[in-house]
Amino acid sequence: MTNQPAPPTPVTKPEQTTWQVSMRRPRGFTLLEALIASIIVAMVAATASMSVAVGSSIEQQNRLSVLAMQAAELQMSSVLEQSYETMNTLAGTEAVGQLLAPQRPGATTREPLPAAFSELSRVTTIVTENRTLTQYNNYTVSGKRIDVSVIGPDGITLARLVRFRGMDPST
Repeated sequence: MTNQPAPPTPVTKPEQTTWQVSMRRPRGFTLLEALIASIIVAMVAATASMSVAVGSSIEQQNRLSVLAMQAAELQMSSVLEQSYETMNTLAGTEAVGQLLAPQRPGATTREPLPAAFSELSRVTTIVTENRTLTQYNNYTVSGKRIDVSVIGPDGITLARLVRFRGMDPST
């Protein structure tokens, strides 16, 4: 006699009379999750747009500051190139958009600066004064103080240069 395994016996399930709740998670997002995600995305977008706007404003202000310094240096060089007696002719106020470039050699008039300078105005003052040099036994030098200020569109001084030019020894 050989030992053979016994055939499997069928298992019967008892009848279920109660409903079972499925513990499987639904696919996709719930309304609350979608709402929270959209609020987070909106906050990130608002922060990014504000930083871009602030960066753009700072870049514009820096550009105007650089142009203002260039305009002040151009005017100062024009004044210093003039003879001591005629340098007062460059004193005065240049209105917004009316800034003039240095006079070209051989020209009789000064050309306007390019359109990039159109938002700026410039004030040049030249005052006769004496400077006392204390380190040289209070030696006094007669001359002129040159003050060039460039004003931006909001009325704030963006650049200011001050120089002193002593009287020429021949005058």
